[in-house]
Amino acid sequence: MTTKRKETRESVCYREIKKKIRNGELKPGDRLIENTLSQQLEISRTPIRKAIGMLAADGYIEYNDFRGAIVKDSIINKERYFEMTEILGLFLKQAIHKIRTKKITFNKLEMTNKLAEIKNQENQEHPSVYFDYEKWFAQNLLTYLRNKYYLKISEDFFNNIKEFGDEEVIKIAQNASVKTIDNIQNFVDAMDVHDYDKCLNLIDDLIDAHVLVAYR
Repeated sequence: MTTKRKETRESVCYREIKKKIRNGELKPGDRLIENTLSQQLEISRTPIRKAIGMLAADGYIEYNDFRGAIVKDSIINKERYFEMTEILGLFLKQAIHKIRTKKITFNKLEMTNKLAEIKNQENQEHPSVYFDYEKWFAQNLLTYLRNKYYLKISEDFFNNIKEFGDEEVIKIAQNASVKTIDNIQNFVDAMDVHDYDKCLNLIDDLIDAHVLVAYR
């Protein structure tokens, strides 16, 4: 096996085992047998063992008392992704309801400035730029709930998509984010004039955009 210069043996093992998990060669519930992996990767067992520990720390592997290290069911497929987006949508709607009932002042300027920043970036056409903005939008709106639990779930939602989403999910998430920027701008304008019903409908549009992109 050829490796890049300065890349440690455990990092090579980490990358190769992770690739096997992400492409489905290693499936949830499969045991990671050091001898087998050592033969496949042509590397000794010590870096294999270290790589397995690194993968466990990153959420790809879990340890079973009877079976040892096994592949965790962590990869996010399309169906799981849609379930996660629906839950996020419910949280965002809850934030809108709180702003409405508590008559909280919405900071339009902050979101408008952030959108202008996105549009001024040189690589604005790259989908990941819009994905990061969608994450920022969700986190910003959820701060109005004043509950770290919701912020943590939202943070994990976007981070897990990047880390554990399969190729189809990554493509859906990024392409849908491009299409939702206009909806977010409309949301900001509606919030500014206290049109909360329109804001709730726009959140539905944001969530639906991910489904529509997937089945086009």
